Amino acid sequence: MAKHGVILVGAGDMGGQHARAWSKVGEEIAAIVDLDSERVHRLAEQYGVERTFSDYREAMAKLDNAEMVDICVPLMQHLPVTVEAARHGKHVLCEKPIARSLQEVDQMEEAIDRAGIKFAVGFQRNLPPGVAFLRDEVAKGRFGRPLLFTVDGMAEVRPKRFMHDKTNNNGPVVDLLGHYFLLWETVFASKPVHISADGFVAAAHRPEIAHFAAKAVDTAVVTVRYASGDVGSMSVSWGLAAKSQVPTGPERLAGPEAVAIMGAYRDFSWEGITIYRGEEQHYEKLPESPAFVLQAQAFLDYLEGRSAKPASGIAEGRHLLRLSLAALESIETGKTILL
Repeated sequence: MAKHGVILVGAGDMGGQHARAWSKVGEEIAAIVDLDSERVHRLAEQYGVERTFSDYREAMAKLDNAEMVDICVPLMQHLPVTVEAARHGKHVLCEKPIARSLQEVDQMEEAIDRAGIKFAVGFQRNLPPGVAFLRDEVAKGRFGRPLLFTVDGMAEVRPKRFMHDKTNNNGPVVDLLGHYFLLWETVFASKPVHISADGFVAAAHRPEIAHFAAKAVDTAVVTVRYASGDVGSMSVSWGLAAKSQVPTGPERLAGPEAVAIMGAYRDFSWEGITIYRGEEQHYEKLPESPAFVLQAQAFLDYLEGRSAKPASGIAEGRHLLRLSLAALESIETGKTILL
């Protein structure tokens, strides 16, 4: 397999996931970039990477032979790192969400088009085989229609405090829900027609995030209606009390003919799916498919011409961000937002 060379920007939790994935698919990590010298050296040592930098601009300028930049830094840095990568003619894999605003997406697209580079957004949770399995079962009419897909996720204030900053990361509605918007659209094989949401800042008075002048909505219920008549709904909170050990409920797909309950995540992929149909119960064990490994391979397939388009490109990134922003608009206005 050809070695293109990856400049991995960000050595935190997500950077570690991406480093592992590149190692699994046999791709070379040419350098790792992070402001935290201890963290960057620890990750570099783990994966045998010789070069580290504190500045992504320096890394891109010095590593002419590295063809790819993998962006695993906070959301407010996605635009400048993408623009710099494009300036150096390097292809980009960018963690989700794509950007903070649609205007930033426009700037990214302009830089990408001008440089003629390839670009993908990391919605890795849509790649494991369980998603395709549900999509195909729905298409065969095994669940009946209409469908309700429900998800919930409850957590304490995030260890990465910047995720609660409205001006930078904008909380779970922007950071997390894009995964589920894409999942519902894939399984339903339909486009959203309207979105309604309600929410608040549960952690408004918590000292951990007191320094943010504007705090993001951290607790919300978001419901999306699709042209097919199906509905996706998620309840989410990042505002629970410190050290809360609240189990996340299973993801469910319910129709008039059957119900599917998704098993636990392993490497961001469902281990299996239990299907209930009347008195019958069937467990569909899924192959072990680490989502980040699938994502790395998908980007290589796109880069090397085996795929004509990325798994999720700039159009998908913009579309999913627009849905998140519409959900926030619904929370702020109390209105259902037509799409």
